[in-house]
Amino acid sequence: MSKKNDDFFVKKKPWSKVKDELLGCYLKPYVSKILYTRKPLAYVDCFAGKGKFDDGNPGSPLIALDILQQGLASTKLNGNARIGAAFIDLNYATDLQTNLSAYHGIRIVSGAYEDTIENLLISKKGWNVFLYIDPYGIKALDCSKFDAFANGQFNTIELLINMNSFGFIREGCRVMGQQFKIDDDSFFDDLVEYEPTKLDASDKSIEALNQIAGGEYWKSIIEQYISGRIDGYEAEEKFSEQYCSRLSKSYKYVLNMPIRIQQNQHPKYRLIHATNHPAGCVLMADNICNRWELLKDIQSNGQLSLFQEDYNNQIIDASTIRERVIKQFSQFDDWISLTEAEALFYIKYGAICKSGEITKVLKNMEKDNHLEVRRNPCLTEKGKPSTFMTEGHGKTVSIKWVK
Repeated sequence: MSKKNDDFFVKKKPWSKVKDELLGCYLKPYVSKILYTRKPLAYVDCFAGKGKFDDGNPGSPLIALDILQQGLASTKLNGNARIGAAFIDLNYATDLQTNLSAYHGIRIVSGAYEDTIENLLISKKGWNVFLYIDPYGIKALDCSKFDAFANGQFNTIELLINMNSFGFIREGCRVMGQQFKIDDDSFFDDLVEYEPTKLDASDKSIEALNQIAGGEYWKSIIEQYISGRIDGYEAEEKFSEQYCSRLSKSYKYVLNMPIRIQQNQHPKYRLIHATNHPAGCVLMADNICNRWELLKDIQSNGQLSLFQEDYNNQIIDASTIRERVIKQFSQFDDWISLTEAEALFYIKYGAICKSGEITKVLKNMEKDNHLEVRRNPCLTEKGKPSTFMTEGHGKTVSIKWVK
């Protein structure tokens, strides 16, 4: 068994703050929207830890519980909204009980995620389910479990996964008899795992990586790295792309956000969002853009930038967004909901801009008669033609490209 890092919860690291920031800022609008499905919500933190760091900083359980509580308080469903929150941890259930004692009606599960999650969800048929999966090491990320979650038993299902993609590449090299090296010797210093995964050159270890990756595609990537055709950073990027592609066999909409603190720095890991519901994908893309703007301020110390960049530090200007929107949306020659079309745009290009920037381009395309739009309701309360370009709260929008 891997050696546990007993200092892991002493102080909250910058990477943990970024992860929890993204989680918290997504949960706020998510909870607000999902409760109006009038189906209960099951929120599960699969690797909850202590709930609070020793330095006083809140962990993901406290952040989520505050948001869930606020969501219930602000809903207008007259007490019909229901949220069941559960927190799993193998080593710190007692600490969770103490640190979450102010919250009632929650469930704390003492055990390993991989051993307890099925039983925890077995009674949630027809519910909305959100799983926050921030593992202590990569070995618990069995892709077949993610496939099983998407089998249609839930009303909706969303996963937010922290993937230590460099850790996977490092272990892939180890089991294939090669040491993983990158040009930054300190790269792994501040990316400390609670229970680091340590594999060896054995068939059992290879099968473990196959289960994590959901296939054997990773072997080709490691072989390319060993032969010198790609470097370690390119290996990580290829693995992340193919991992998301593998998840897309079960989840139609898969987004990933590379996490870095310094500009032009290689990502330390990936946060991956997977869902079969287009509204969740669009909501997460907007959230990624909002969080990326915050990170840019941190990276640049508040200094203005001459260029707009995306989360990959790539220059993205208005003309690039317009070009990509037209290229993607011109393929929709049959009616499609605006939300689904936007989600497909993000799957193609990533979260390069907020959804509002997409609709700005589309409104111009409608004005120039390149886009046909159906809105419901089609008239305003004053009897004028509707012009809205967002869905929700009883409003729907369908679009079709005009050849």
